[in-house]
Amino acid sequence: MIHNTYKLFFILLFVSHFGMAQHPVYIDLNQKEEMPDIEFYDIIEDKKGFIWLAANNGLYRYDGKEFKNYSHPKKRGLSVFGLQFDDKDRLWCNNISGQYFYIENDSLNFYTDLKKYTKGQLGEYFFYKNNIIVHTFNKFLEVDIHTKKVTDNTSIESNIPYAFKKEDTLFFLKQKSLLYKDNEGKEKVKSDFDITYSNSVSNKMFILDEYLLHQSFDNTNSVSKFYFGKDKVSLLSDKSLQHNQLITHAFKDENKLWFCSKDAVYIYQFYQGTFLLKETIFKGKGVTKMLKDSKGNYWFITSSNGVYIIPNIHLKKYDLSKEKNITTLEKINDSTLIFGTNTGEINVININSSSVKSISNPHFEKVNALAYNGLDDIYVSLTSKSFTLSATNFTHKSNAITNKYNFRNAKDISVIDTNKFVYSAFAFADIFDKENASPTRLGQRRSYSNHYSSSTNEIYVGYVDGLEYYKEDLKPHEIKFKEQSIFAIDIDETTDKMVWISTFNDGILGVENGEIVCNYNETNGLLSNQTRIVKADGIYLWIVTNKGLQRFNTQTKTFQNLTKKDGISTFVISDIAVFKSNIVLGSNKGLFLLDKEEIFESTNKLTDFYFTNVLVEDQAVAIKTSYDLSSSVNKIQFQFHTNGYFSEENTVYQYRLLGKTDSWTTVSEGVNEVVFNSLSAGNYTFQLKSIDKTSVEETAIKSIKIKINLPFFKQWWFIISSFLVLLISIAYYYSRRIKTLSVKQKETLEKERITKQLISSELESLRSQMNPHFIFNALNSIQEYIVLNEKNLASAYLVKFSRLIRMYLDHSQEQYISLSKEIKALELYLELEKDRFEDSLEYQLLVAEDVNTTQIKIPSIFIQPYVENAIKHGLLHKTSNRRLNISFTIATDKNELICIIQDNGIGRVASENIKKQQRIYHKSYATKANAKRIDLINLTRAKKITISIEDLYNEEQESTGTLIHINIPYESTNN
Repeated sequence: MIHNTYKLFFILLFVSHFGMAQHPVYIDLNQKEEMPDIEFYDIIEDKKGFIWLAANNGLYRYDGKEFKNYSHPKKRGLSVFGLQFDDKDRLWCNNISGQYFYIENDSLNFYTDLKKYTKGQLGEYFFYKNNIIVHTFNKFLEVDIHTKKVTDNTSIESNIPYAFKKEDTLFFLKQKSLLYKDNEGKEKVKSDFDITYSNSVSNKMFILDEYLLHQSFDNTNSVSKFYFGKDKVSLLSDKSLQHNQLITHAFKDENKLWFCSKDAVYIYQFYQGTFLLKETIFKGKGVTKMLKDSKGNYWFITSSNGVYIIPNIHLKKYDLSKEKNITTLEKINDSTLIFGTNTGEINVININSSSVKSISNPHFEKVNALAYNGLDDIYVSLTSKSFTLSATNFTHKSNAITNKYNFRNAKDISVIDTNKFVYSAFAFADIFDKENASPTRLGQRRSYSNHYSSSTNEIYVGYVDGLEYYKEDLKPHEIKFKEQSIFAIDIDETTDKMVWISTFNDGILGVENGEIVCNYNETNGLLSNQTRIVKADGIYLWIVTNKGLQRFNTQTKTFQNLTKKDGISTFVISDIAVFKSNIVLGSNKGLFLLDKEEIFESTNKLTDFYFTNVLVEDQAVAIKTSYDLSSSVNKIQFQFHTNGYFSEENTVYQYRLLGKTDSWTTVSEGVNEVVFNSLSAGNYTFQLKSIDKTSVEETAIKSIKIKINLPFFKQWWFIISSFLVLLISIAYYYSRRIKTLSVKQKETLEKERITKQLISSELESLRSQMNPHFIFNALNSIQEYIVLNEKNLASAYLVKFSRLIRMYLDHSQEQYISLSKEIKALELYLELEKDRFEDSLEYQLLVAEDVNTTQIKIPSIFIQPYVENAIKHGLLHKTSNRRLNISFTIATDKNELICIIQDNGIGRVASENIKKQQRIYHKSYATKANAKRIDLINLTRAKKITISIEDLYNEEQESTGTLIHINIPYESTNN
């Protein structure tokens, strides 16, 4: 016996659909810049919420934000088809070339190639026990999934090889019989039925729960329906559905049957014993398949128009001739609605039949407000005009109010009775009455909103500077919130006599008897404090915010929410009209219809998240439940994501790090990672959860343990090892110390020897500087001054001489002196020599500007011996024109002081000859001592002092003097 509840799915009839169509609000995913293709063949969802797409350009996985492509080097061509999951939840696909692939470890793996069987035909396949069942137009194959062995079960007795799996049984067609195999592998007849499944692409079979649908695209163009009973398969009805389009996919959702075809998607619903065509959607889009995902979203893939998503099947948009910016709505009766636009269009629509009638408006101005007086008048306010329509035939009419008053540019109109209404205008708020000669003025300033309460006969008016209400005496009473004036955007009243005020940034306010008794904002249920339209619906209040549409139950004090992830594409909603089962929204993007009850049944639920990456020191590591990290780790990152389109809309993440804090921290909106820097050693637990802001629903907490180890030098093994190493090192140190002691002693003795030699050399240099010949000559000069009674000259000379002797003695106490001290000694010495030569000696001492004489240090009394030699051996033997030049410069690239000593004396050769002719030959102690001193100093320096002496000649090879070039690597001092 066939159950009537099953029959209703397949009693299929087409019915005509007239008037302006409605279409479920959908998202055109093809508008995303990263959309990889527009031609799709299959779609499927895995257990983690990933959407997989088989496309002309390959296989893609979509997580709600990004598409990831999967390919394989052996794959021939780009296109893939036939998305299927095996019992291990591995995703499989194939291509026209006969290749089969599967996803494992997040990569596409090659399985086998059946091209010699399929020969360019795309094989349909499914998994049955340990086999892959593959059938094409002329082949029926079984492939052992483990061994890859292929068994060709094609029978010449079959019209066409076709098979399908029903629970644990494999069925296949053979002529007009539906067969299956028993446990022993014998073929048995399930049922005989009159069906000719010819070798044509136009024949389709679809398995939907207890039913088998067969479409024969021949002269009959019919769809036959069969029911699976316990013992047989029976034809449900002799009547077949006549359908002139090839069905690409069939889908059953509760009590609805969906047919996808290239021309449209058809939705049937059971009604009075038959199926009626309820809706036709996506006309001309070429839909190839559809999917309802785990979140309730409907996905539609097409052959040339990409992918569409319907987030909520109960949210529909009227297909107006063009997208209109709706400015105002007014309900006329239980099925009729009139609406106006910003371009002056006025239309009447039957929300049941979707038929539309256009009302003439010769003024082509924005329709600011519409108000129905409940009798026959519809008041129409334009930007600069106003008029009245008949609610009976929607023609223009003349009445007292229209003739007397121009209620143009209305911000809001509230009907009091059939003769009166409240009018909020750009500079005032008035009551218009047919029976009065002039309107009654309520307030003389700009007003934006108003409401007449029929239960209390009170009038509420929202002005630019505050909210006032008027009792029967029409005296104003201001209503304040927290002692501040209220800017009322919209006003309405629910059946519990509560007047509700929409505000700019204080949420909504509930008013009773002129007093605010309640306030709802983001802290107690509102999606946003910025509210717009409020519309009463019995005990419910519809609220428009800048973040969503909400329905508030005034009895239970609870909110239901619709946001972008539920299909609300705009929150610029100008007006709401309430009907028995539906509400209509007027917006800047047209007219929308909502099923008041079912729309909330289809709202997306909170989706669980998962970790996408864990990074340690910016390097990705395997995702685990615990990590043991060294003390050197300074940065740990946890990245996460929630799959699904708009899955993170109104979702916030919160985390805490147990071991550091017990309080939860909210992750910034749009951020999908948490970073920890420089955690101290210890044990921690990172916990993360996501929360739906609209429902305060939370996911389960996910935890990851983190251990940060102590630095190695604080761990016990290191301390013990260090102690042992220290003992060994001490023993080794002393053994090495004993072995190297003699070597160090030798080095010390050698240094002492060099130091003694250096001191001896310095003493020799000093003795040479205190040259008896120089002293003798100086004393003779003093004596001569005395004999000649030149007391002043003798005294001055003696003073200079004594100063020089004292200076040499002071310098002899230091190994290094500043260059400035050396230059002062040279200047004093040269003055004495000039006096001795009775001014027949000319000298010049030059110091370059970049030479810092106070910071550069050189060996003490180092330059003077070379100057003395120049005078003694070069200039002494000249009778006149004695010249001596001394200069100091810097070689900055080498940190060297360069001293040049140049005289115009007789030269070294002539001087040596004169010495040889003298009866007493004096050795040059100064030159010898200084040379020895330089050798000793250079033994202790990395950079050596160098001396070069050059004899100067003119073009006739006559001696013109001597040039001494001294390079001294210097040390600097701040003293």
